[in-house]
Amino acid sequence: RGLSDSTIEAAGLGWIQKDLYDNREAWGLPREDRANGRPKRLWLPAGLVIPLFVDGRVARLRVRRPDPGDGPRYVMIPGGSTVPTVWGDDMPAVAIVESELDGWLVHQEASDLVGVIALGSVSIRPDRGCHERLRRATSILMALDADAAGMKQSWKFWRETYGGKVKRWPVPVGKDPSEALRAGLNIRAWISAGL
Repeated sequence: RGLSDSTIEAAGLGWIQKDLYDNREAWGLPREDRANGRPKRLWLPAGLVIPLFVDGRVARLRVRRPDPGDGPRYVMIPGGSTVPTVWGDDMPAVAIVESELDGWLVHQEASDLVGVIALGSVSIRPDRGCHERLRRATSILMALDADAAGMKQSWKFWRETYGGKVKRWPVPVGKDPSEALRAGLNIRAWISAGL
């Protein structure tokens, strides 16, 4: 995905080698019982662990599964925050991407040019903090995935809420910044051209 060792360390990315099942109460979650009365276990799927830290504490764990089969590609561990991830809160321009991994990549390559907000999903809307951040922005590059869902979500809400400073700016090759990087796109040049 083009992330440097220092970015991986700053992000706190990790790996779960195989599916794990743990006691829900050990994670601060309430007990849930199955239909047979036995306690339900907390599923920690194998894959890339993507944390969100707020004030130095883990606020969310999302796992990107390498081979999800018919299941979801991303699994959010219960009890986590659903707020978007934000980098560069003091930057005048903002790029909005879907995944945290794409957010880390754009932040790594262009943190001196643009702040970044990773929604976590194409349908997520800004929380109060992100909304205020976007109201202050001088320009917003709407860089949701270059697929049908990203195209659909890119206009109505965002333009109605933040007006003419919203510019649809999908990657010119691939579906998202990570795919575009693998196809040879210079992420910094792409962001610079959008600004």
